[in-house]
Amino acid sequence: MSGPEWCLVETFGLKPPTLVGLGSRPRSMVPLDKFFARSRTSLAMAHGALEHVTAAAQPYDVTTSAGRRCLAHPLSAYDGQVNGAWLWLGGPGDAGPAVPHDIAGAWYFNLSNFEVAGSDELLDLYRQPMEQRRTKRAMGEAFTRLTAGPDASEALAKIVQSVPGTEHQAIWTVVCDDGARRAAHFSCRALPHDTQDGPQIVLHGITHDIGPADDVPQAPHLAVLERRVLDAAAESGTHRAIVDVRTGRIIQWVDSPPSSIDWAVPGIDIFHPDDAEVVHNLNRLVDGAVTRSIRLRGTDTEWTAVNVTSQPMLLDNSTTAALWTIDVNS
Repeated sequence: MSGPEWCLVETFGLKPPTLVGLGSRPRSMVPLDKFFARSRTSLAMAHGALEHVTAAAQPYDVTTSAGRRCLAHPLSAYDGQVNGAWLWLGGPGDAGPAVPHDIAGAWYFNLSNFEVAGSDELLDLYRQPMEQRRTKRAMGEAFTRLTAGPDASEALAKIVQSVPGTEHQAIWTVVCDDGARRAAHFSCRALPHDTQDGPQIVLHGITHDIGPADDVPQAPHLAVLERRVLDAAAESGTHRAIVDVRTGRIIQWVDSPPSSIDWAVPGIDIFHPDDAEVVHNLNRLVDGAVTRSIRLRGTDTEWTAVNVTSQPMLLDNSTTAALWTIDVNS
């Protein structure tokens, strides 16, 4: 390390912590023993700081007898787990960091009930007004601010597969609530959880604001949709969504969601309980495009009848989702 810069370290679990950011520069999950290979003292200090913040979820500030200072600022998601920390290690005579660390926020995607939550730091990154903040959201909302890169299909496939230990890193563009476009590097790993509701798979992650999107060449400027089924423009009165075939829950809206459908309640099915078998048949994806009438939660009425056309959508060579076209005028 050329100087005392802030290190962004993930502590998701299943594996030892790794470096995912140095200053404002992303890193590809570098093992700490490799990053601190030239200094066993720094490695020991880093591990000590991370053990403290992951256990206590509190900041850490220690100066050794040799005059070396170590700072750690935890990044906690709403479920209480510390997903990572900003770490700063100064040499003798370094009073403190020369600059503050970047904004980074912790989050989780529950891949079993499609519930997501981001920390206050993540919502600061989004520049979301305080009065609009909610602890938990439906998964479909998580993508409304994001412009994905060429890895979009790969990322969605990993969500559908829900395999513990699966990791993903990428640079996407965040469109903030005030219109600003920021380049965001995110890192995540899927972990198994035992809960009162049974075993669940939860994707734990950190999103790191690495600068204005126009200044970061890797940041996508337009949505990249490398799926031929999405090439056609949406028709008036219809809204397309990528849906998990197992549960019928929305992963991502392709178009703007319909205002008449109450789709953003986390952890709750969007369709009427009596239509579960119809949704199952829609998502069998054995006969190509299939159209059925189902009832979805409404914003003005309890249930709204719509026609849904479902067709297979290949995310990668082995992972299929359903592409729903919802006709709200039916």
